[in-house]
Amino acid sequence: MLFPSEGVARVETTKDYYGYFDLEDRRIDIYRETYGQVEGLPGPEDGTLYIVSALVRLALPERKDLVSPGECVRDSQGRVVSCYSLVSN
Repeated sequence: MLFPSEGVARVETTKDYYGYFDLEDRRIDIYRETYGQVEGLPGPEDGTLYIVSALVRLALPERKDLVSPGECVRDSQGRVVSCYSLVSN
């Protein structure tokens, strides 16, 4: 079963430099990431579930109409091709 996409919902993110650590001969930067508003998501509609990323779903715990992929099916190269289940709030 295929579902048409009607846009892209995103969570606004902000990254702030926190520090770094050295790993052998490489410097690894560390950032703090904070999350803001969700953009590009329509309002609730009776009888409709929206398939979104887990991050979008978790940013809106009050929305019972949001689901995200659960256990995924991957191809031989590790790419997600479908899922066995959906997870809701």
